[in-house]
Amino acid sequence: MPFKNLKIKEYLKRPYPYYHASWDKLLLILGAIAILSFSFSYFFEPFEVNRSEHKFNYIWICLIHALLPFVIALVYFRTLDSLQADERKWTLGKEALHLAIVLLLIGIGSFLIRDVIYDKPDNWSIRYFLEEIRNTFLVGLLLLTILLPLNLERLLLKYESAASQLSFKESAKAHDKQLVHIITPIATESFDLDLSSFLFAKVEGNYTEIYSQENNEVKQNLLRLSLKELKKQLTDFPFVFETHRSYLVNIHQIKNAVGNAQGYLISFEKTDIKVPVSRSKITKFNALLASKN
Repeated sequence: MPFKNLKIKEYLKRPYPYYHASWDKLLLILGAIAILSFSFSYFFEPFEVNRSEHKFNYIWICLIHALLPFVIALVYFRTLDSLQADERKWTLGKEALHLAIVLLLIGIGSFLIRDVIYDKPDNWSIRYFLEEIRNTFLVGLLLLTILLPLNLERLLLKYESAASQLSFKESAKAHDKQLVHIITPIATESFDLDLSSFLFAKVEGNYTEIYSQENNEVKQNLLRLSLKELKKQLTDFPFVFETHRSYLVNIHQIKNAVGNAQGYLISFEKTDIKVPVSRSKITKFNALLASKN
């Protein structure tokens, strides 16, 4: 039993896509769920329906029960996104936990609007409170126990396979010294960046951290410069690519890549740091690698 529990814990720690940062994706997903919820409730009536207790037509009740989760989930996930510091640390377990919290809130919300929908003297009873939460989790159980793991396995298969087919041939140009003068907000901190030794840059709070390989070891340099501004100054060099909103990478220096549900993780020599390639960047990343080779 302890071994089985350990396997479940490890499975829940696996990286999972963070879908909640984009308004478009969130609205699309929640809208699709609302439509499915409405259709399922209206046409199949999965729970006991006593129309004599309804204050208005059943179709409007189904619509309320479909829109309530939409609003609760939208507000919750947008609030979560404002508090989420690093989406790279998002896991299957975190996704399941926050979905369970949303289901609980939906159950509570469904209980609080009973007086609006039903003409019953005991709407505000423990029985109906637990019943609304139970019904909500019964509907959400499919999402938590089946759809999440299936989506994880689908993405793993897709990106692990794609990463295994990538080729990282060392470019002769990678060894040619190539100095670029980087201008920072403080003039005295401006410097020359040698792109032949540059590995990657990443956001570090309000700063940008530059990683370069010098004298057979990786060195770090912290700049008072945004990643966006650094990228702007390196636009003439297509092999410097933004793999993630927090990373710029020198394509010539990549040694290996592995896939996970969030996309790729790429690695370099002399450092254990793995740099993500987000799913939205993979098509351009693959095309750039192909053109280099």
